[in-house]
Amino acid sequence: MQGDLRTCLRQLHQLPGSILGYLPLWLETLRRWLDADGVAALWCHLPGEMGDAGEAGGPVADAGTTGATCWYAPQAPVFACERLAACGWTMPSMTELQQSLAGARVLRGHARRGGHRPDVAMLRRPPALDACLPGSEVLDVCVLPMARTADVSGACHDGTAAGTAPIGALRLLVSRGDGRPAFTSREIDAFEMAAGEFGTAPERSPLPDLASFPSLPFFPPLALTVPATAGHVPDASGGANAIDSVSAICGDISGMLVWHRRQPEWADPAALALMRRVWQPVPGQAWTDACVVVRACQRLADELTRHPGSHPPQGAQVGARVPVPGGTLHLHATHLCGMGGSATERVRVALHLAVPPAVRLLQRLWRTALTPVQREIAMRLLAGQSRAQTREACAIGAQTLKTHLSLMRARLDPVRDAPLLLGLGGGAMGANAHPR
Repeated sequence: MQGDLRTCLRQLHQLPGSILGYLPLWLETLRRWLDADGVAALWCHLPGEMGDAGEAGGPVADAGTTGATCWYAPQAPVFACERLAACGWTMPSMTELQQSLAGARVLRGHARRGGHRPDVAMLRRPPALDACLPGSEVLDVCVLPMARTADVSGACHDGTAAGTAPIGALRLLVSRGDGRPAFTSREIDAFEMAAGEFGTAPERSPLPDLASFPSLPFFPPLALTVPATAGHVPDASGGANAIDSVSAICGDISGMLVWHRRQPEWADPAALALMRRVWQPVPGQAWTDACVVVRACQRLADELTRHPGSHPPQGAQVGARVPVPGGTLHLHATHLCGMGGSATERVRVALHLAVPPAVRLLQRLWRTALTPVQREIAMRLLAGQSRAQTREACAIGAQTLKTHLSLMRARLDPVRDAPLLLGLGGGAMGANAHPR
């Protein structure tokens, strides 16, 4: 099982798309691989122009604000993230990190039971950051990721524009709770090796842009499993930890909330989890000010409620797209109507997280009985690569590929894996067909 999870981490780096697109799945896989209790990622973006990816005249949220420190801590309660946001701590500047990482793959800042090595001042952690991770033993590394195709082009692989600059520095943290066995030297080395792959080029040719192949098999969204939470957002500080299921991370998520007087008045569990995807340091104590997604909801609500008349315009709608860990979050805001059909001051915001197709496809392949090599062959063929390109990328011969394809057809379920068999079998894939 541990070897399979290590392979999963490697395959995630082969996916086309931005780092943010597959980061939650990578972190959850890492957590399971190391038997950890908590994971977190912090990052800052490279300086650059921000794209304009507004939807229906709506704004693009500032999840990729250049130079700002952002973080995603799935296991952290709201109050811990709020304290970290309010304490004013940020990552060192990109110039300082680049100088510290010159000639090194990763910058290590961990030690047993919360200590720090004396030579890694760049990675000192404030108490508020340690409070976001369960336990007292934290593994902590920083890496400068290599630019990916999606980051450079500014496009997500779900068909929408990302509107965010590439990640300049990525800091990864893993923790174990009190009373748990300490991380072994082997586990620490494995963690550093896995993190270092963000800063290296893929060993094999990257997959093509899956979004450019319209005949890619469609896999329906997987069931969402979110813990129950209180009905009112401000009281649900610990009730909506991020989804800890790999399957749920690979599926689209939809939620709904009600906004009233510059505050989220109500949210369902899925919406609450989505609202906490990205945090940034801000002055003040309100957790809503520190959540990037919540700030996007506030801007949409302001756009609807700022009107010259005494009544808001009936039927008005505004929308926006926000790049967040796990995909692109689509927001649509409308007024709630009263008993008489007239618009009220309350605003309903629908949130939908669109997971990149490459992540969903890889997750479906993981659930099959194929070997890691066979999963990579299947993904490349389904994405439109020819057999010759697949053989070259996988460093195998023609006969070996034929043998793998025969074994794959025998192992796949004819009903559950029908889309995969269709793609491997040829003709029905249209322009992307591969002859037998």
